[in-house]
Amino acid sequence: MNILVTGAGGFLGQRLVSVLRAQGHDVWGVTRRSGVAQSDYDLVLDDSLEPERYANIVGQNRIGTIINALAAGVDPRERDIGLLVRVNSVFPALLAAAVASAGAANFIQIGSSAEYAPLQGKGHIPEEAPLTQDKLYGGTKAAGSVLLRTVAAEVGLRACVLRLFNIYGPGEKAHRLFPSLLGRLSRGERVPLSAGSQVRDFLYVDDACLAIARMIRALPEGLPVAGVYNLASGRAVSVREFALAIADAMGADRQLLAFGELAMRPDDLPYIVADTRRLDDLIGPAASSTIAMAVKSTLEQSGGAG
Repeated sequence: MNILVTGAGGFLGQRLVSVLRAQGHDVWGVTRRSGVAQSDYDLVLDDSLEPERYANIVGQNRIGTIINALAAGVDPRERDIGLLVRVNSVFPALLAAAVASAGAANFIQIGSSAEYAPLQGKGHIPEEAPLTQDKLYGGTKAAGSVLLRTVAAEVGLRACVLRLFNIYGPGEKAHRLFPSLLGRLSRGERVPLSAGSQVRDFLYVDDACLAIARMIRALPEGLPVAGVYNLASGRAVSVREFALAIADAMGADRQLLAFGELAMRPDDLPYIVADTRRLDDLIGPAASSTIAMAVKSTLEQSGGAG
């Protein structure tokens, strides 16, 4: 299958391109990151947000499936309002219209759990949950998901949105929880942490990529896939449990985990876990790797985190 992946220079995009190519797909990875060498990816579009340029690639190579993993504002320090609106809200819909006119038939939009408004209590978040209206990143992503589906229906494109929760694994930025734990623990250093009471839905990045690959196969088969799906494990795991599992998998001293040394962030919600029944019923559960398996795989790929 011929597939185009936007955002191929990002954490998920890099892994996704590798996984799809390993399955035998012909994949055109597109990145806007000018610092990435041309040899690392098939195409660098010089920070372009012009849908026609992507449509030309689709038409020239008879690409049938688009996966839009491009996003702005994943890093909380990136808060350029104009950029987030253009990339997260407007670009997906314009891209869908352009690639449909060039012959593409299927479109997968990579969304985020940040699109949801906070739920009260400890319920798992269903796809029908209210969307946030007061967070810049989540709000622009939510707007993009809605507009993409509207345009896809208008132009006859089979499209769905996959909202990712807490994916982790090799390729994450060093300041993130998983690589920070691996790096410090491998060097025998203390790891300052909050109390760790926050409950999250952790999913190994390769499991997420394999689930996306199964969704790619489902789209052309005419299954009722149009709509929104939570791409997550559906399992409630506290940050404390996550950190302890990583330490145990590495054979590290649990005493290095300095729980309570950091204050909880004011915007750190206590419970974010997905209801994954809709996705599970369609393509099967996404999660297949334990935290220990993910640690082992990541360390093998990196040659050690130290």
